[in-house]
Amino acid sequence: MSLSFHIGFNGQCKEAFEFYAEHLNGTLGTMLEFKDSPVAASVSKEWQHKIVHANILIEGIELAGGDVRPEQYQKPQGFNILLGVKNESRVKSLFEQFSDGGEVILPPQKTFFSSCYAIVVDRFGVPWKFSCGT
Repeated sequence: MSLSFHIGFNGQCKEAFEFYAEHLNGTLGTMLEFKDSPVAASVSKEWQHKIVHANILIEGIELAGGDVRPEQYQKPQGFNILLGVKNESRVKSLFEQFSDGGEVILPPQKTFFSSCYAIVVDRFGVPWKFSCGT
């Protein structure tokens, strides 16, 4: 059995996955455009270069995604991607990078369960929580 996460993007999947690869030291895998897939005829000419399926491996965990047609897109809600990191400086660095153009929910701070914890919705609409040890 394997577990993966799949996120629908509003036309920004390629940009998001390149950002995640850069800032999370991930390895990009598939980056399949609609034009190169069996469903190419189902989308408009303007949508052919959008991503039907992509994946990235981040420290052994797969994150998958694709661009959802505009009429089907829904902003992610009801979940956060929780990323545990080694130290406070890494939480603060990720928070700074991911909050650029995004929405700050909770700036980095000490909590009863983490020595540094932060919540942000990145510029792609994906909610993240960053935490380091207690």
